[in-house]
Amino acid sequence: MKTVTFQDKTIHFVSTAHVSKESVNEVKETIETIQPEVVCIELDDNRAEHLMNPGNQEDVDIKTIIKNKKMPSFAANLILSSYQKRMAEQLDTSVGAEMKQAIESAQEFEIPLRYIDRDVQVTFERIWGNLKMFKRIELLTSLIFSAFESDEIDEEDIESLKQSDLLYESVKELDDKLPEISRVLLHERNEYMAEKIKALPYNNIVVVIGAAHTEGIIECLDQEHDIYELNQIPPKKKKSFKNWIIPGTIIMMILALSFKNPNLGAHQFISWILLSAGLATLGAILCGAHPLTILTTFISAPIGTLSPFLAVGFFAGLMEAYQRPPRVSDFDAVPQDISSFKKWYSNRVLRIIMIMLATNLLSTIGTFISGGQIFSNLLH
Repeated sequence: MKTVTFQDKTIHFVSTAHVSKESVNEVKETIETIQPEVVCIELDDNRAEHLMNPGNQEDVDIKTIIKNKKMPSFAANLILSSYQKRMAEQLDTSVGAEMKQAIESAQEFEIPLRYIDRDVQVTFERIWGNLKMFKRIELLTSLIFSAFESDEIDEEDIESLKQSDLLYESVKELDDKLPEISRVLLHERNEYMAEKIKALPYNNIVVVIGAAHTEGIIECLDQEHDIYELNQIPPKKKKSFKNWIIPGTIIMMILALSFKNPNLGAHQFISWILLSAGLATLGAILCGAHPLTILTTFISAPIGTLSPFLAVGFFAGLMEAYQRPPRVSDFDAVPQDISSFKKWYSNRVLRIIMIMLATNLLSTIGTFISGGQIFSNLLH
């Protein structure tokens, strides 16, 4: 625990690891000993509700997520939470057990509770909205490969990570390698939570917080931040000419080829459409997609040639979600199934994600292969 004073407030920070048994005990003892006026917790209202009342996954409508083009942030959230759950199982504990203990202890002593973290969906939307296309691909690729990692970790490793020097190096590494993500995931939340704490009408405060946030929040107490701005989702970027560079270039090459050889130009255009559609359809078949999903993929793939990273997977994923809507058991099984490639075929949530990724990727490969063939014919 670390205690600081800010103006007329005494703030006790209990730095925790989200899968640590030791953190649970520390939270319980701190609240019982200090008997603060308020307990602040690194949760938002929705996460607190799900933590205390698990099993509400039936409220998740994956079709709406796809329609609103929020699948990338949903998938990232799913993979990260699954990793934490697997780690917690190794340590024979549960994710957020120390947060749950803070809630229960506050209720036991009739101490007011305040959830001070920003809504997790806002955080993911801000991360995704601030990343360029190739950074998005890099992030999703890293997350998916990390889902198949099975590193063993013990309680001693978890507790050592809470030491300030190790945390400093970890945060510094994140800042260096992924500054766009670090800014939103870590520093913005520090600023947000600091403002929430400063606004409290209490003088004796216990804050239960992940260890990586403690020093950052303390530093932010002496700064001013716009909490309204920190809670805004970036507006969707307007379609710019950059989205048309690849298909536009191919179309221009086909037109140039048609002036040179009309039959060859027409042949290359049809070949481009069929190759992209064929490869995307092959991806749907390899993923075990529903027959109507396979048909939808083939029909919608020509549209995807104009936006190869979005359209094909959008239509394929949406049709699969309609034909095989995920069950509550599929959501519950994600933490166990996500690390087994074979299980991606039987889990409806993971299969939808796999179909969207495979159809997008293979359609894009088809577009680049066709572009290379057209360019080669132009040179001859």
